[in-house]
Amino acid sequence: MNGTDEPGVGMDVVIGRPTVVRAAYEAARDRAVTAAGQAPAHSGLGPGDIDVLVTTHTTSWTIPGLDVDLVGGLGLRPDVERIGLATAACVGGAHGLVHAVRSLRGRGGGRALMVATEDLSTLYRNRPGELRMQDVLYSGLFGDAAGAAVLSAVEQASAGELVVEDVWELVLPGSADAYWSEIHEEGVSFDSTEEATRAPRRVLPYLTGWLDGRPVQWAAVHPGGPGIISGTLTGLGLDPESAGRHARDSLAGGNLGGVALLDVLARTMTDGAAAGPGVAVAYGPGFTAAALYLRAVRSGAAG
Repeated sequence: MNGTDEPGVGMDVVIGRPTVVRAAYEAARDRAVTAAGQAPAHSGLGPGDIDVLVTTHTTSWTIPGLDVDLVGGLGLRPDVERIGLATAACVGGAHGLVHAVRSLRGRGGGRALMVATEDLSTLYRNRPGELRMQDVLYSGLFGDAAGAAVLSAVEQASAGELVVEDVWELVLPGSADAYWSEIHEEGVSFDSTEEATRAPRRVLPYLTGWLDGRPVQWAAVHPGGPGIISGTLTGLGLDPESAGRHARDSLAGGNLGGVALLDVLARTMTDGAAAGPGVAVAYGPGFTAAALYLRAVRSGAAG
């Protein structure tokens, strides 16, 4: 354990190089403050209007967590409800949105701020010893980013362009050996087996079963790879070429981990590609999945 007197950081639980872990977390935290500070203002809200804070990051394991740091960093109310997700990884953006929706439903109203941030290019370190091809691929795959979204269950909120109709999450049975992270003396690395390439296809029957025939006119898919994008869209009955362009564009900038789905959603909404009912879906280690059934509406409509 590495103690510190620096305000807002507290004590890092460190296995590996403390300087790497600290640098990665501080970079991710600073990105989160910037992104999360802009989101409420974009919706015409102030820090005191936020009732629920949901955070997700895999950049390090810290005590206190990112959720606590953001309360002070953003000037949120001290009694804000906090939900901190620290190990969701690539599914974090979707998983965080799912938890925000469920929390607001349980409260019977209010507004939630969901924040995802990663600095995996700093934290990721190959294992000591023989370098494998997948180590090289993973080390060049990850990018750094932060994103935030405001969700509202307030009548006539005029908060955004998407209405959440339903949410869903899954732990795929028999998939624990698909994809995972390892902590070693150099930092954090990721590993996978052939099951990682099969798992997204195995999720599709569960996903379409949850949809139960509801129409899907567009989709925002986690850009975990070309096969994941095209396979998911095909399973949803959409054209992978046209419906997957925003996911592919996001992937071209690197896998942004838990921020990736927010990036694809932002690209989709900015381009006006979402119209009517659609799905946002992401995958992560475990093997896990999370999704939201959404309805695109005109900006300024109640949501």
